[in-house]
Amino acid sequence: MGIDKIGLSRFERGLSMMGFEKVDVMLQEMNVSLAEYELVINHFVPDFQEEFLFEVEEADFAQDEKKLKALYKEAKESGFSYLALAVKSRFEKLTLSEINFVVKLLTEVTSWGYFELSIAYFVLDNLDTLTIQSLMSNFEQKNQNYFGIYKYRRRIFQIFYRALVILSSRGEKELSQQILKMIEKPNRAGIDLYLEVLHKMAIGFYNYSFVDENEGLAEIRNGLAIFDLLGQEKLKDFYGRRNKHFLNKIL
Repeated sequence: MGIDKIGLSRFERGLSMMGFEKVDVMLQEMNVSLAEYELVINHFVPDFQEEFLFEVEEADFAQDEKKLKALYKEAKESGFSYLALAVKSRFEKLTLSEINFVVKLLTEVTSWGYFELSIAYFVLDNLDTLTIQSLMSNFEQKNQNYFGIYKYRRRIFQIFYRALVILSSRGEKELSQQILKMIEKPNRAGIDLYLEVLHKMAIGFYNYSFVDENEGLAEIRNGLAIFDLLGQEKLKDFYGRRNKHFLNKIL
């Protein structure tokens, strides 16, 4: 694995750092998931931020504005400004100063973790085209070590597909093509039916905007039909509502 015993010992005792990719390789060799490892180092207490982000996503999928507002209040009163704005962005448009506050974090952090990825995912609808272009210009570089890790890969591709839908609906063909190139790179596929449906619908938006409206619309409707077939009413309703918003068309 290229990890010497002395270096490993120092890392275990908190005396030195180790690159994320090496930690991931080491865990794979031991057949231990990243989630299990994180639970161990947190003394078997789930990470608060991740638990909170999970609640936000669940409330967002359920379109439960009451729950979202309660989570926003909780985060704001607890002093978690970025989490508060991530939640707020799901039920109300952020102000320019709030957007700048979040974008400053995303721009200055050299390597995004799950926290930054989630903040970006939730606020993306609020960003103008130039800001999305700026963030996506070095998006791969900031996340290059995470594509092989399930929860990170899912969030990364959620961002890819959300950005593609937004940019396509705005008529930004060149920027949309850049996102497509990132998505279609080799060795990025994984077995995740949810992401496959998002992929189908995002490509549908691209085709609807730049290739053939009927073909694109059919792909978008097929994506919603898969959610329906799988009994995922919450996801079908959530994405149906989003698709209608960005297409300005009843599906």
